[in-house]
Amino acid sequence: MIKVITLLLFALLTGCQSVESKIEELPTVGFDPILYNKSEAFTDGKVTLRVESSVTDVWLVAKNGTRSFIELSGLTLGGSRCAYNARSKQLLPPGSVSTFVVPTVGMLGLCFNNEDQLMFINRAFSRISPKAKGKDSLSLLFSVSYDFPGKADLITNHDFQELYLLFLNEDNL
Repeated sequence: MIKVITLLLFALLTGCQSVESKIEELPTVGFDPILYNKSEAFTDGKVTLRVESSVTDVWLVAKNGTRSFIELSGLTLGGSRCAYNARSKQLLPPGSVSTFVVPTVGMLGLCFNNEDQLMFINRAFSRISPKAKGKDSLSLLFSVSYDFPGKADLITNHDFQELYLLFLNEDNL
């Protein structure tokens, strides 16, 4: 019984790694997010950040549902070999939805090791999802920080997510 508990404890300590620590270990390549679209949104007091894709284009959709400006910093998208890190900060006005162009699926593919790159070569890309779908997916690391620069008590919020690049196989073409 003690051996089993020791083995489980060892597996938990060595096998579990947070998205934040995985991203920190990767070398980074700088990129500049491009503001693609901005529109008004209702103010619900929430900040929502999503990575979306269509064909091979990838966007960051940032909804600022607060009544204050927010500043995004440290926007990072990473694979198994490297990560893309935004060189600049983005300021989001209150009650708005902003869409930013980030590196395409092809560019993100360069940040994966050789074995993972075979997935990009041999399979058609489907979409980015918060859930893995079997063997036909690759882990995409996402992180961003945001704060409210106009407030006296400056608190930085961090959002770390593990998303998945999903690929089609012969069964679901």
